[in-house]
Amino acid sequence: MIKADQYLTAKELLDWNIELGLGLTTTTKKKGEVFLEEGQRCNYFYYVLKGFVRVYYLDLEGNEVTHWFTAADSMITSPFSFLKQERNILYLEALEETDLLLITFDQLERIMTEIESTEKAMRQLYAEFAMTFSRRVMSMHTQTAEERYLHLMEEHPLLFQKAKLFHIASFLGVTPQSLSRIRKNI
Repeated sequence: MIKADQYLTAKELLDWNIELGLGLTTTTKKKGEVFLEEGQRCNYFYYVLKGFVRVYYLDLEGNEVTHWFTAADSMITSPFSFLKQERNILYLEALEETDLLLITFDQLERIMTEIESTEKAMRQLYAEFAMTFSRRVMSMHTQTAEERYLHLMEEHPLLFQKAKLFHIASFLGVTPQSLSRIRKNI
């Protein structure tokens, strides 16, 4: 849940699209639509113009595990598939009607080559993501489920309006029943 617009805005991307003749496209996904699935090649870096997206994968038993959420003015992709052409294991699901700006690898490379400031912006965005994700992983081992829940409520209150509780439970690494108990005790 990292806002990309502090590094790279939709307006900048759309302006560069015209200036460089990139041919960026947009698409709208319906609520509940899964627009990337395991095994599918991820061809885009998505800039969320409007909406809310859940990123998840399947565990060994086939249960959905929520990996990430992203809202408007954020960017999301399947990094293994998009950057490394490795097998994709992630699913991207629109949790509400979502407008996306689609950026191919070649388009992103061209922007970074021709607009000097974007390479630095993308490095900062990648670093922010790495630090945020690292904190999230460490919190699973250094904080109680209640502490993780309270931190999530404080940092991302919008999440509780947009995501289902069982998605939030999965993101926190607890069962829906445990989340219910945590909520009851607070």
